[in-house]
Amino acid sequence: MLSSIFEPESIAVIGASNNETKWGGRILKNILSGFKGQVFPVNPKEKEVQGRTSYSSVLDIPYEVTMAVIAVPVQLVLNAVEECGKKGVKGLIVVSAGFSETGNAGLELEQKLLSIVKKYGMRMIGPNTLGIVNEPVNLNATVIGRLPRPGTISFITQSGTLGLAIAEWTIDMGLGLCKVISTGNKADIDDVDLIEYLDKDPSTGVIAMYAEGIKRGRNFLEAARRTKKPIIAIKTGRSKRGAKAVFSHTGSIAGSDEVYSAAFRQAGILRVDTIDEVFDAALAFSCQPLPRGNNVAILSNGGGASIVATDECERHGINIVDLAEETKEKIKKVIPEFASASNPVDTAGTSSYTAYSEIIKALLLDKNVDALIAIYVHTLMSDAIPPAEAVVEIKRKCPKPVIACWMGGKGIEEGVDILKNGCLPNYSVPERAVKALAALIRHREFLETVKTRAAEESE
Repeated sequence: MLSSIFEPESIAVIGASNNETKWGGRILKNILSGFKGQVFPVNPKEKEVQGRTSYSSVLDIPYEVTMAVIAVPVQLVLNAVEECGKKGVKGLIVVSAGFSETGNAGLELEQKLLSIVKKYGMRMIGPNTLGIVNEPVNLNATVIGRLPRPGTISFITQSGTLGLAIAEWTIDMGLGLCKVISTGNKADIDDVDLIEYLDKDPSTGVIAMYAEGIKRGRNFLEAARRTKKPIIAIKTGRSKRGAKAVFSHTGSIAGSDEVYSAAFRQAGILRVDTIDEVFDAALAFSCQPLPRGNNVAILSNGGGASIVATDECERHGINIVDLAEETKEKIKKVIPEFASASNPVDTAGTSSYTAYSEIIKALLLDKNVDALIAIYVHTLMSDAIPPAEAVVEIKRKCPKPVIACWMGGKGIEEGVDILKNGCLPNYSVPERAVKALAALIRHREFLETVKTRAAEESE
């Protein structure tokens, strides 16, 4: 049923406008810019909206309507939804605000809205949502100005404005997204429904979440535990002030932070502390395999950066593995005599294609190594392109995860582009690279725990 919202054949925009500074005008423009299905503006005051025939009511549209986006004042929402039900609309996105997030009167209005939705067997995202993006079908039913690059990350956000800002940020970062879903008040469709839908969605590889409060907690944890797709979440409302702000924002009860953390761990949800970490981990999941174990090798042309990475690995319980003697001998042949062939490998400034290629090949062939962090520190005397080319070429032939960290300002752009085009996650500092790898390891450990538990239960 959720496919009627994410993959509709036709869309009505109720509250459509010629004024693109209004919600109904901006959303209509964005839908028209890419969506290939039929689109029907609904505005009783206009005969034509953005070059399309405008209808006074959804009931006047002489075609079937799969989904409706409702962007009208709150006092007009119930009537619009009732008409959608009579029309046979299957899915709704209610952008309008003024419901449970405003207090008791708004909650009562939201309950009336939900009763109409259920009466006609419709499904609804919202109210108080900023809409959804489904990149694979070129659907942008939000006020985001552009579609993201194609990717496998689906992002669920309870905060509409933050979600849109993050979506814009990921677009600027060149990070590929599959779906962006602003849940709003979650009166009908909630996180449980979305996880179950995304678990079966072939275009989604990893689920990222910004959550303020969770409804149907037990069902949510069961849904998360059932999916094999990684879920990375930032859960706000940790402090007393934050929890109070959460309730006034979307009407959610934040709940005990300790309870959330414990429950997330049991369900295999990777809880992180910052928005950067959500997408750092999601990026790694979207283009790297899971490591077999937690033994890592670190390569850097700068000793300081490798030490920072080593310290961060220790903090996250990642083992800096001892390299096989054969591996060390291979490395010694391509680095200066005063450089280090032990793990972490320090090339003492050497960053040629040959050096990085031979060292990376040796490290990834080492049976003791489960994953590699490749670091390049830019200087005026070095070139960021050759080592990037070396990493990408070797990684194509190896099933082990490789995380890159190209450090520096001006001068590394072309090298970073090579990494992106080669589907290698790149991070600006070693700490972020290590945390992303730690997320891969934690998810692999969770999957192993689930397999062990299932085997024990079947005996």
